[in-house]
Amino acid sequence: MPTKHTVTITSMGSSSIIVLPKPVVDGFNLTKGNRLEMIVKDDGIYIPLGQGKSKI
Repeated sequence: MPTKHTVTITSMGSSSIIVLPKPVVDGFNLTKGNRLEMIVKDDGIYIPLGQGKSKI
């Protein structure tokens, strides 16, 4: 079932950072340094991940 999370956009130096909620990070086994694909469409931003494992 889809869930909705509110995320925070913050900055570090000249970069913007999206902070993901811990349940999302844990649910997809993400760790510091993982790289994710981001797809930008007219109707939103998508980060496609497989169920339970990330596409890294």
